[in-house]
Amino acid sequence: MDRNQKRDEKLQDRRVRRTRAQLREAFTALLREKPVDEITVRELTDLADVNRGTFYGHYRDIYDLLEQMEGEALGEFAALMDRYSSSDLRGGLLPILTDVFHFVEKHGGLCAALLSRRGDNLFFQQLSTLIDRKCLGEWQELYCFAGEEQRAYCMDFLVAGAVELVRGWVTRGFAEPAEDMAALTERLILRGMSTFAAER
Repeated sequence: MDRNQKRDEKLQDRRVRRTRAQLREAFTALLREKPVDEITVRELTDLADVNRGTFYGHYRDIYDLLEQMEGEALGEFAALMDRYSSSDLRGGLLPILTDVFHFVEKHGGLCAALLSRRGDNLFFQQLSTLIDRKCLGEWQELYCFAGEEQRAYCMDFLVAGAVELVRGWVTRGFAEPAEDMAALTERLILRGMSTFAAER
C-alpha cells in the first residue's frame, strides 16, 4: 500500500468517526427529550446534518444505534470492573468508585438520557447484572451474608442507591468533582455495610 492510499484510508476513517459521532450526539439529544420509540431516522439525520443513506450505512435502525451505544458503554464498564480484584478493594472502594464516576462523566450525554425517566431500563438491568455477577464472584469474600435472599436485598439497595446518586449528579450538571462523589458514595456504602456487619 502506497503513501497516498494510507492517507486516503486515514481520511476515510476520520470521516466515519466524525459521522458516527454526529449521529450519536444527535441521538443522545433526542433521547433526552422523548422515548426511543418516538425518535425517527429523519429527525435524527436532520439534527445530525447527515443524509438518511449515511445513517443506514452505519446502523440498521434507531434501535441498532441504541444497542451499539449501550453495548460499547457496557463493555467499557465491564472492563473497568474487571481491573479490580477483591484484594484491590480491601483497602477501600474509592479507586473503583472514582473510575465509575469518571466513566459516567465521559458518557455524560448517554447516561443523562438513560437516567431520565424516559430512559431505557434494560440498560440499567444489564449494569446491575454486571455488578451483581462481580459481587457474587470475585468480590463475595469482602462481605458476608446470611443467605441468598439477604444478599439480594442488600444488592438491590446498594445498586438503586448508587444509581440515584449518579442520577442526581448528572441532573445537577456534574457540579461536584468525580472524586468527591466517589468519596461520598464510599462513605455511604461502607457505613451501611459496617452497620450490617455489626448486627451480625
